[in-house]
Amino acid sequence: MKVTENKTEKMQKSILKGPIVRTLLVLGWPLMLTNAFQMLYSVVDMFWLGRYVGTEGIAATSLSWPLVFFLVSLAGGLSIAGTALVSQYVGMKNFREVRKSAGQVFMLLAIASVILSFIGILITDPILGFMGAPEEVITLSSPYIKIIFTSMPFMFMIMTFASILRGWGDTWTPMIISAISVVINVVLDPFLIAGFGPFPAMGVTGAAIATFTARAVAAAACTYLLFYGKHNLRIKLRHMKLEMVKVKQIFKIGIPASLGQSLVALGFIVMLTFVSSFGTEMLATYGIGTRLVNIVFIITGGITGAAVTMIGQNLGANNIGRASRILRTAILLTVGLLLVCSSIFYLFSPQFFGFFTTDRTVIAASREFMLAFGFSIMGFGIFSSIQAAYQASGRTVPSMIMGMIRLWGMRVPFSYIFAFLLGWGAAGIWVGMGLSNYLSAILALVWALTGSWKSSVIKDGKKSISLPRSQNL
Repeated sequence: MKVTENKTEKMQKSILKGPIVRTLLVLGWPLMLTNAFQMLYSVVDMFWLGRYVGTEGIAATSLSWPLVFFLVSLAGGLSIAGTALVSQYVGMKNFREVRKSAGQVFMLLAIASVILSFIGILITDPILGFMGAPEEVITLSSPYIKIIFTSMPFMFMIMTFASILRGWGDTWTPMIISAISVVINVVLDPFLIAGFGPFPAMGVTGAAIATFTARAVAAAACTYLLFYGKHNLRIKLRHMKLEMVKVKQIFKIGIPASLGQSLVALGFIVMLTFVSSFGTEMLATYGIGTRLVNIVFIITGGITGAAVTMIGQNLGANNIGRASRILRTAILLTVGLLLVCSSIFYLFSPQFFGFFTTDRTVIAASREFMLAFGFSIMGFGIFSSIQAAYQASGRTVPSMIMGMIRLWGMRVPFSYIFAFLLGWGAAGIWVGMGLSNYLSAILALVWALTGSWKSSVIKDGKKSISLPRSQNL
């Protein structure tokens, strides 16, 4: 345990004074692997479902993602608040507030997860009916989504643990927990989906049961480590006793983030209704394509996640110039990596899509999808890097507004106009998605140049931390 603590202390010093690129990568690569492990959940599910259930199985899991994301987002902002508070208090060296913030966030998310799990199960069937997917897809998707919602308390425990330790500067431990969880899911999937050995073939439902089991094990490990495993960060039951001042502080940061994420998730549900109107093949194309793109975000998500920790701790320590340099570096790294990855996906799109399905219609649509949407992910890289800066400062209202404009002001109307009014079909949806990424990147850059992300909402004692603004990133 002493070795782990020394490693974390060295990382905290590097965050405040070390080389920026190296620290971003050292702090970010465990986040990349964590994101990769989480992505493996859906990729492995899609592989086995594509082989043993068919295109309908892939489409069924595609329907689940925005619905689950919508309810997770309602409370997900609280985990963003946890990272912001912990990282800035670490920068201030106020460790009493670090532990109190961690305990309060954990308690609030535990309550929210149980409530949202129950709500999710109740609304699953009405929402699936609203989305207008083919009946055979809804039949497969409904039990899958309900089981996933049942696992939501476990999902939130994992999310809380990762956000708290990320703010602390430890990205290694959540990565190990995530790896264990994915190994369990990967091992169980073929047995429960295809019915290998003594297990019956349960198809889509088997994939959900495998995910439930893996998350339950990971949540138990996270809870144990948060209370007993990390000596310097170990929280006690007294830290979980809700205090109105701290709850207000968490809500001030978390509610705009939750509202923004949930409205974005609602927009993704609307987008799926657009895609569903063009049939199961286009729904499968959308599902495979977005998951492939999300694989790329494994890398950039690690960089922007590390940027949240680094910017937050430097704002807490009043290192404004360094925080700006971190943001600029994160933007350049993400754009460069995304350009390389999107080019590879475009050139080899039939091969990548063919890994998941043998449906010729889906494979034929793959290059069109990657040309119209794939290259635009560079714009999303800029957008997400700037959102990371606002999340780090605890000023989540601008992040919320930018997210709403990107989806509701750009993606949804553009996709509808191109696909239905202009008659471009599913290709119009891909074009609308891509255009929204380019334009939202410009919007985010303009907003970041105001310097508003450099003002922390944290109060240290009685004095509010008010940081000077600059016209530079």
